[in-house]
Amino acid sequence: MEIGKAFGFVTEDEQWITKVLLGGLISLIPFVGALAIYGYSYRVAQNVARGNLRPMPAWGEFGDLLARGFFAWVIQIVYLLPVMVLYFLFAILTAGAAALTTDSDGGGGAGALIGLCLLPLVIIAAIVCGLAALAAIMRFLATDSFGEAFKFGEVFASIRNNIGTLIMLLVVAILAGLAASLGLIACGVGVLFTTFYAQCVIGHAIGQVMPRFYPMRGVPVAPGYGPPPGY
Repeated sequence: MEIGKAFGFVTEDEQWITKVLLGGLISLIPFVGALAIYGYSYRVAQNVARGNLRPMPAWGEFGDLLARGFFAWVIQIVYLLPVMVLYFLFAILTAGAAALTTDSDGGGGAGALIGLCLLPLVIIAAIVCGLAALAAIMRFLATDSFGEAFKFGEVFASIRNNIGTLIMLLVVAILAGLAASLGLIACGVGVLFTTFYAQCVIGHAIGQVMPRFYPMRGVPVAPGYGPPPGY
């Protein structure tokens, strides 16, 4: 993976200032803005995987970007359902333990112990389901088919075969998050634009490794971690 390329590609676009400014302003729209930004990031990923030298799309495709972000959001919700259920059980047990702390039969202590035992399971499930959601979104982007994201066997197989790549993506996401936090320096206003920039960085990184997980339609699989030849 070319991490430097992921962080530097934005300014290579002739209209990058306009696109970033619009991205920051659109992010102000509650919920819809977030979906559009995510959709933009995933379109960047598709363009990178296809070898597009200028992968930042025009905002004139707002409807498509919004729909793409919405589909990705639904995929995430489905894959994170086990985590939600476990967290709900954890919350019930800890709340019950708190309610029983005054009992003399030790029920409160037992409930707290069960809650503590369940917490590591919640954390592990969150990591596994989060990685699965990312792999499923990549499958959706590679095939342009919403249903492909829910072929669970293929999704989890891709995780087993590319765990190192996913760790690299996690590192890039953390670095991009740190870069986004620089926007707080400008009295918090700049964070609108640095957050959008960070999403573009993550999208580029996903696009670089996506062909390793799933071949893009009409695009040959690239060797190693990089994008298709000619990028």
